[in-house]
Amino acid sequence: MIRNCSELFRNRDALLTLVQFHLKTTVSRTALGYLWWLLDPLLLMAVYYFLVSIVFERGGEDYHLFVLCGIIPWVFFTRAVRESAQALNANPALIRQIGMPIQTIVAVPIVVHFVFAAIGIVIIMAWYRQALGFHSFATVPLLVLIGVYSYGLALFLSVCQVHFRDTTEILGYVLRAGFLLTPILYPTSMVLESGRIPDFAKLLFQANPMTWIISSLRDLISAGSLYRWQAFAGLLVAALLLVQLGLIWSRWQSRKIVKLL
Repeated sequence: MIRNCSELFRNRDALLTLVQFHLKTTVSRTALGYLWWLLDPLLLMAVYYFLVSIVFERGGEDYHLFVLCGIIPWVFFTRAVRESAQALNANPALIRQIGMPIQTIVAVPIVVHFVFAAIGIVIIMAWYRQALGFHSFATVPLLVLIGVYSYGLALFLSVCQVHFRDTTEILGYVLRAGFLLTPILYPTSMVLESGRIPDFAKLLFQANPMTWIISSLRDLISAGSLYRWQAFAGLLVAALLLVQLGLIWSRWQSRKIVKLL
């Protein structure tokens, strides 16, 4: 872990350049450019608000903000994981010719989507002014936690993608299922208080880190309720352990990756 942090620090200029390039290319591919950073989460929110509140007449008051608080962290997680999983295949020259560490390349999409997610949180704060306050800064550690989990998963998935090119296709189906199994469109209590859901399924539901992160973000923004630092610390330790295992796996496979790319 310390070795990887030192590598990221040594390659910080290259990392920053790649992040800036990624941001510029993302913007240059569209006519509206930077405006999509604002429109993307708002349009997603509008679609699900229409489906749940208008069509099915569910959701209740301020459901649009409820959905937005779930969509922003979930979009951050899914896009960061998917793009990072494809990062090695998308940048073979950086590995073979420049010799940039694969751990640095995998981190680039995560940093980019951290920026997008931070903009989304600012949108919520601007819209729901009751959320403004000193406690608003507590949203940053939650985004960092998502980024650490994304990085740990991406270290495994990016190597798997080099060996098996259908990895991201399978990942897409897993993430779609995860969207429905994570409390994005519904509250956590709907699952935990249901008598029709088995106890083991509730345990699996609670074991999903995104369940706690999204619920904590909602409570923080809507009620100003700070999350328990013990729970946050436990999830952070688990995320760092995942990253450490991913680093071991990626270093073990590094020579094979260079040959396969």
